Amino acid sequence: MNRKLPFIVGLICFAAVTAAAAQQNPPGSGWTTGMQFQNVGGGTADIRLYLYTPDGSPIDCGARTAAPFASVNYLTDVHCGALPGFGGSAVVESTEPLRGIVHINNADTGQAGGIYNGTTLGEVSNTLLFPLVKHNHFGRTTSLYIQNASDTPANLTATFIVNGSTFSKSYLNVPPNAMVVATPADAGVPAGNGQVGSLTVTGNQPLAGTVLEHEQAAAVAENLQAAKAFTPADYDDKFYCPLFRNDHGSSHITTGAQVQNVSSMAQTVTLVYKPRDGGGTVTKSLNVQPGASVTFYAPFFGVPAGSVGSVTITGAGNILAVVNDKGTQGGLDRTTTYACFPAKKATNEVVLPLYKEYWKGNMTGIQIQNVSETGSVANIELTYLATNNGANVTVETGSPVAAGSSTTFFGVSDQIFPTNMVVVSGNPADLDSTYGAVIISSNTPIVAIANESGFGPGASLQDSKNYEGFNQ
Repeated sequence: MNRKLPFIVGLICFAAVTAAAAQQNPPGSGWTTGMQFQNVGGGTADIRLYLYTPDGSPIDCGARTAAPFASVNYLTDVHCGALPGFGGSAVVESTEPLRGIVHINNADTGQAGGIYNGTTLGEVSNTLLFPLVKHNHFGRTTSLYIQNASDTPANLTATFIVNGSTFSKSYLNVPPNAMVVATPADAGVPAGNGQVGSLTVTGNQPLAGTVLEHEQAAAVAENLQAAKAFTPADYDDKFYCPLFRNDHGSSHITTGAQVQNVSSMAQTVTLVYKPRDGGGTVTKSLNVQPGASVTFYAPFFGVPAGSVGSVTITGAGNILAVVNDKGTQGGLDRTTTYACFPAKKATNEVVLPLYKEYWKGNMTGIQIQNVSETGSVANIELTYLATNNGANVTVETGSPVAAGSSTTFFGVSDQIFPTNMVVVSGNPADLDSTYGAVIISSNTPIVAIANESGFGPGASLQDSKNYEGFNQ
């Protein structure tokens, strides 16, 4: 039986969209979408992708195959024949279980780009939660893409909570597999600095969702942030965030974590930061009211400038947490978002459908956090499976990673980091100018993210982008 994974594609190109509608979505033109699917089953996967227009009409993008743990790529403008101005959703079918990501960018006209994780049928829910939404907050706005992940028309309601006030908007008879765009403006949320809050979407059918944070207005977009929605299955009293920084590197990247209290009572939430390269831990606690969110911003609670590491966030009850990064490159803002990981979902294996190693000016760094609850150190191994030249390379950390701490694999073809990297098999140099998938394994539970940015000769000025690894 085929397995279906719903994906929100978002708007690919705004050329055929009215100005009023375009204000609900990332500004400017030239948006395109790609999807990378990794086969995590034991046999060859027969894969087929369908796009869906907002009225529920399908577009067949054709069939492809992937060997176990290999990945395949679909470009909607190349493989699907999507017309300029198309905006919609997608469903992928496969004979083997898949993990997949969606990449949105305007590379032909600008520098913006974002990546978010696809949603499996086991992850859809009648309730979606977004801990952070903005309405022209210092020039930043969020658009929420909600897909009907069922075979029956859906009714759904988007409820924004901003500064203690509630704003709602309902959407009726959303066709099967189709999507709608929900924005703070649709629900009457006031615009301006300080208009920051959260969103809960409820429906009478299972839903999938993603959020795009973008500039409120721009002739050509410079940056984009993307992340998948949470569901009640993600609730936990402990979350792990593998990558957290303050004024780090030449891009001066700095991190904030947004934590939402999804319990029925006020609670104290505590964040513990552990630097990757030595130094002391930093701890900060804040009180959060039911349904409300708080922000832990690295410079405001003592994370040293230049530091990079990971955090563990603990509540007295259920919480959700996301991370936002911001830096500059080539004089342009570079922004990313990823969802932190509930402790209950940590495992000893993580897969990444897409890495890039000096591929078209982009490089992927992989940040891995040891989340052992017993204090055990982690011995971590990565296998890179290159799609374009067939290279197969396995490397591991040269020294174990302490519980709660993190390590980075970056520039593996040049063995840049870790500096004491051990080559288990294959030739790392064969990964130069490749892209493909990664398998990460450890003797302890781990979580990981992939973080893509321009690096080295011919570095791309595309926006930095990241996505969450898939725990297996």
